[in-house]
Formats: sequence, C-alpha cells, structure tokens
Amino acid sequence: MKKMAIVLGLVAALVAGCKAFYVRHKSPESVRVSISDNFSGQGTDPVYVLPKSERTYKDTAFANPGEDLVLNAVVEDATGELVAHGKIAPITVTATHKNIAERGGKIKLSFDVRVPSSILSNDRQVRVVPHLLLDDGSKMLDRIFITGKSYRDQQNKGYERYNKYFASIIPDSVDFLKAFGYLGLLQYFTERNIEDRPRGEFGVTEPEAIDYYIKHYLVKANRRRKDRLEEVFRKCVKDPVDRLGVRLDTVLEDPSGGLVYRYVQDLQPSGGMHRLRLVFDGSVHNYGKRLFGFSSPDTLTYYVSSLVQLADTSARYREHTLARDVSVSTLAYIEFEKGSWEIDTALGNNREEIARIKTDLDSLSSSKLFAADSILVEASCSPEGSYAFNTVLSGKRAESVASYFSAIYDQKRGGTQFRYSYVPENWDLLKELIMKDSLVKDRSGALAVFSETDYDRREDLLSRCSDYPHIRSVLYPKLRRIVFRFCMHRRIYDTVRSRVEVDEGYSRGLEALQNRDYKQAVQLLRPYSDLNTAIAYLCLDYNASALDILSRQAQTPVVKYLMALSYRRMGDEDKAMEFYRSAIEEDPHLKFRSALDPEMEELLERLD
Repeated sequence: MKKMAIVLGLVAALVAGCKAFYVRHKSPESVRVSISDNFSGQGTDPVYVLPKSERTYKDTAFANPGEDLVLNAVVEDATGELVAHGKIAPITVTATHKNIAERGGKIKLSFDVRVPSSILSNDRQVRVVPHLLLDDGSKMLDRIFITGKSYRDQQNKGYERYNKYFASIIPDSVDFLKAFGYLGLLQYFTERNIEDRPRGEFGVTEPEAIDYYIKHYLVKANRRRKDRLEEVFRKCVKDPVDRLGVRLDTVLEDPSGGLVYRYVQDLQPSGGMHRLRLVFDGSVHNYGKRLFGFSSPDTLTYYVSSLVQLADTSARYREHTLARDVSVSTLAYIEFEKGSWEIDTALGNNREEIARIKTDLDSLSSSKLFAADSILVEASCSPEGSYAFNTVLSGKRAESVASYFSAIYDQKRGGTQFRYSYVPENWDLLKELIMKDSLVKDRSGALAVFSETDYDRREDLLSRCSDYPHIRSVLYPKLRRIVFRFCMHRRIYDTVRSRVEVDEGYSRGLEALQNRDYKQAVQLLRPYSDLNTAIAYLCLDYNASALDILSRQAQTPVVKYLMALSYRRMGDEDKAMEFYRSAIEEDPHLKFRSALDPEMEELLERLD
C-alpha cells in the first residue's frame, strides 16, 4: 500500500507538472536573460537573443509556429525516472535557409536553438545535442549547455568540498620528516646517542631511530585519504562541469525569458555531402539527477550547393602515338676484379645481377608484341688509374659482357645482334652524383675540378679535395656499371600509328574535384586550364585565377555565370551584373540556380 501511494503521488505530481510545460510557440514580448559566465568553442558566434522583428524562420525542426504544444512525460517503470515522450515542443531549432553554399572548401552550417522560459529554471540544466546524419553513420556535434545559476552554484559547492578534502592531504613534495616525524625528539636523540658516538654503540642505528620517531598513524591516515580521492570526488561532485565537446556553457542568473543561440559549424565537404540532415536530442537535469530526456521527431534538412555541380563530367581523350621502334634500358652492377674483365659469377652480387638480366632476356625472347633488333651493352669505369688504361679496360669489359649474354640468348632465339660500347670514365654521372649527395660538404670545391679538361689531371685534383675519401668509397662504385639497351620493334606495326585513349591524369583531377579534394584537383587540372580547372580554383576562393581561365574559354552560359560569380566576389558589381544577365538570358535554368549561390541570389534580387 505504501508503494502504491508513492506511485499515485508521482502521477498526481506529474499531471500537475504538465501545466508548467504547456506553452504556445511564439516569441516573447521581452526577454530578460543575464549571462554571467559564457565560453564558446573556436569559430562560434556569441550567445544572443533575437529582437522580435528578426524572429522569422523558414524552417523548424521541432514544431510549427503558433501550435499549442504539451510536453508528455511519464515515470519509467524500470528506473523510476521522469522521461519525456512524444513530440518535444518547448525547445525549437530553426534555420534561416534550407540551401547552404560550399565556399572556400568549407560548408558553414548554422541554425538557431531557442529554449523558452517555460523549460528554464535556476535549479536546472538544459542539454541540447545535435547529430549530423551521414551516409556512413552519424556524427555528434558539440553540445549546448544552458545552466541555471543555482544549478551552477551547486556544482561549484561540490568542487569546493572536494578541494577542501584534497587540501587536507599532505603532498609528496613536502619534507617527509618535517611532515610526519617528531623532528625535535629525533634531533635530540640523534645528538646524544648517534652523532658523537660510534655508529650502533647502543644497538640503535640511524634508520631505526628515524623509523621510531615517525608518526606512522599520520602516514596511514594520509595514505587512506589519497586512496579515497576518486570516491570523495564522486560523492562531492555529483554532476561535474563538462567542458569537453561543449560548444556553449551559459549560466543564466535570471531565466525569466527565453534564449536563442546561433550555432555555427564549419564542415569539411566530401563527395557524398549533397544533403545534410540534423536531428537533436538532449535532456533536462536537476543537480545530480536527470529529470527527463527529449528528441526531435523531425529532421532538419539542408541542401548543399556546390560549384562542382556545374562541372563538365564528360571524359577527356588524348591521342597516343605508338612508334614502331622502341628502346628500353636496364642497369646492372656487375663487379670485376681490379684491372680484369673476366666475369666471375661468385664475385660480389654478380650471381643475382646476372640472373636478373637473364630474366629480362627470357621475357624479350618470348614476347609476342615486341621483337629484338639488337642489344647494346655499354660499360663504364671510375676515374682511378690513367685514362688510357680505363679506355682499354671499359672496352674489354663491355665486349666480355656482350659475349657472355650473347651465348645465352642465342640458345633461345638466334639472329639478335649484341653490340657493345664503352665510357672510359663516367665523369658526367659523377658530377650529377656529387650535386645530389648531401654528405659532400665542400661541393663547390669538388665541382671546381671539372673545369680541367685533362682527365688524369682532373682525377689528381679531385684526390686532393677534403671529400675525396667519401667520393671514392661511395660514389665511384656507382660509376662501374653495365647498361643494357634493348632496341626492339612492334611485330604488328610496319609504320607509326596512333590511338585515342582516355586521359587518365585528367580523369583523376575530375575525380578529386567531385570528391571535394580541391587542392589535389587544382594540382592535377592546372595543366589543362579548362572549365573544371576554373571551378576548382573558385571552390578554393582563388577568384582571380579562375577568372583568368574562364575569360579564355568559349563563352557558354555556364562560363558567363561563373565569370559573374567571380566578378561579384572580387567586388566588380557592374561586370558581375553584365555577365549574369547574359547568362540567364541564354539559359533561363541558371536563374533557378541563382537561389543556391548567395552571391548570385543578390544579383537575382537586383535584376527583379
């Protein structure tokens, strides 16, 4: 019977309480809200209350203006909590525009959150949470907290009680003996029994004396206080002040009127972000207790306009020339004994390098598309020794390698000529390597020797440079190399032919543009300087660059429309109106497009 009486009492209180939430959705004549504490996240606008003349909205998320609305609430059996159900009317979220524009690579989402006086109270906190619905899930945006003065006072008192407890804990940074020891008695005992006598004469060591004069009860009590920190925090601070992920936390000293907050959020656009849907939920709290929760029955929908919608999505083609004769090269580092040209497969990395060249020859011999005309083997040496000796040595090595692989290749397919050439000392490559090597400290000094035309004299001068040990040990081995150049022809072509194929580079640029990756799109489309390149520039707000490209395109209605937009952004109103008028005369559909672009909407109003 006692339990039944409690339930009946709750129901009676609930019925009486519903009157407090019975409101007419209309703007109050005056709003008296004093903000004592306000902080907002980066990029947000301050809290403000709209004047009556400005309270006109084109869309609402929760309710239609003028309706009589009742907040339905019941006691939930499982938790005993007062929970709001059905259509939550008092809190409204409104947007001034259904169409929002993407500009400068950002989508600026904005809406007004209006909390009427009927739901505000000094001892309550209202929490509103917006959720952005995306194709791959939802994203919670920053929350809005509207806190009554008494509510915040209770939170602060909880922190004060916790801080008082925390201050009673002796910190680890203090002098342990001063904080926990009978310091005077310890000093007296030490002076009389330890300092002037041999250690341990009376059977008492210094650590034992210190331990004896420590207030162990105080140490244990302090440790217990530390161990209870988390427990005391939960007990004292029943409702912590939440600053994480909160766009606004406003304390109302006199919540006798409603409050309107302009919520602004910059979003990074993505390829599928053509329509944005917002839903809202939240809750109302009394200190340490959730009174009821609410959620929006409807979705606030925005339609995102982007200049990408004007892009030319047709594929771009290019002519690709297929020559009959083809030449490809590969590099091998085959090592030789000093002064020798005999191939030793066991030396260094020769076995792997020779196997790789054999694989290339196998692929060439079995190719149905290409036939080998000749294979040129070119050997080069590093500058040690005389130029005359290196001339003979490089020639012998080239001939040796050509003969070695010719014997292998002829077994598979005869008739292919192996030719050879040589570079006695590869000074051109050495110069390039020195210029690229960051470990060469005196680069200018090393490069100065290249003005010497006598190669033996040049090598002598280089040997005197401070970087010569590094150059000889690291760079010289890269000069001792073999280059294989395969000279081939296409089997199916007698003459040079061409074919048309999709321009893959342009396709990647168009894909980046459609995926709203404008920086990548500009990088890929810049060489083409066409309509899509200009659109990529406009999406990044590079209006002058876009206008320069547009002025060189065929003057279609879309091009004129974009030129009008560019001039409008750059402040040339007359030019903007001139191109805009011409664009919509040639293509009346662009007049409807104007409503999606804020700059052009203003031109449309002037035109009318």
